[in-house]
Amino acid sequence: MAPPGFGPPGYSIPQRYRHREAPPQGADTNTRPYLIFFSYLGTCVSVTVFIILKILKRYSVLQKSTTAQPPPRKHVWLFTALAVGSLATTWSFMVQYFSISYQTWLMWRSYLELDPHHRHWGLWLRETSLFKEAWETLIVGTARYWWSHQIFFFALGLGLYLEQKGIRRGIKYTWAFMLLGQIVAISFATNLFFLTLLLSPPAPPPPSSGVYRRKWLGPWLLNLVAILATTYPALLLADEHYWHHPTAFMPVLLAPHVALLVLPFARAILPAKYFNDNDVDFTDKVYNYMWALVLGNAGLMLLRATASSYAYSGFRGIRDALLEHPVVSTVGFDVIFCWITWICWYQTQSTTTNTNVKERFVGTDGGLVGDASNTAVGASGYDGGVRRR
Repeated sequence: MAPPGFGPPGYSIPQRYRHREAPPQGADTNTRPYLIFFSYLGTCVSVTVFIILKILKRYSVLQKSTTAQPPPRKHVWLFTALAVGSLATTWSFMVQYFSISYQTWLMWRSYLELDPHHRHWGLWLRETSLFKEAWETLIVGTARYWWSHQIFFFALGLGLYLEQKGIRRGIKYTWAFMLLGQIVAISFATNLFFLTLLLSPPAPPPPSSGVYRRKWLGPWLLNLVAILATTYPALLLADEHYWHHPTAFMPVLLAPHVALLVLPFARAILPAKYFNDNDVDFTDKVYNYMWALVLGNAGLMLLRATASSYAYSGFRGIRDALLEHPVVSTVGFDVIFCWITWICWYQTQSTTTNTNVKERFVGTDGGLVGDASNTAVGASGYDGGVRRR
């Protein structure tokens, strides 16, 4: 019988633990698995430090600027707190998942008479696919799927915003945010990206070259492919077939992970001349349609998942699923922090934009102020704050 919370009712001894033989005496069971595991952790830390250093550098430059207006300090502290909270919450459950995975492996392998007082971490890592096991646990059951499917669409939202806002603010390392979201937490990467946006004044518009010939093909096509390659697998994973055939779901699961990284890494590798980003109006229209596509599909799938979960176990089942297994808690709280982060972002940006418009047209003495000819663009708001020279 499986340990509590490990699998659905009737779950027998996992196939991966059957017919396992003990490693030969003196065999090296540590080097390769340790190298893979600690390389993963090292990548998580390295990308996080890379982004934080970039944020600190932007903050330092903005503080010394005489023309750009810094964002409200409370907004910076808000998204900093959300980033810390999301990282601490999701990874506290991730560490619990590592512990449960090890204890489960040790229990199934007890017939080899492994000494439980010694740490067999190398053998555990060699015989365990943590990524695969985590998603096997995440998608089994309507209540668990209710939490897990939402993270696909928050990843899509981050990908669209990286292109629509990040590139225009001169953020050329968008690959770092998407990679961080996939290997650490989407909510953590989103909060760091919003912090970077707050501290990045909008770049001046590209110089006009007279007659402009519109090019219909552009980087947005890769984002459209990413939407299709993410939405369809998210829909497929709701099928119970993938719950009981774990070998079949890995290609479906890997498709969105790869698709979402293509454009950010292409921008990092290829010269800028291969990316046509000059037609801002056309690109905005395209991204508005893509946002509608993402939000529409996300809403429909959320309604479908809610109906299925409610029919099976009610809203209580959805609530209980959040804490029934650490890996579900990791993704569940990632989703919760994503909701909080996006709501806070739109509220703070709408407030900042309204304040900037008021400051632009109404002077301190109540009179009207001239247009942008005597203003400097700041770093906050969708179009930046406005500060009179």
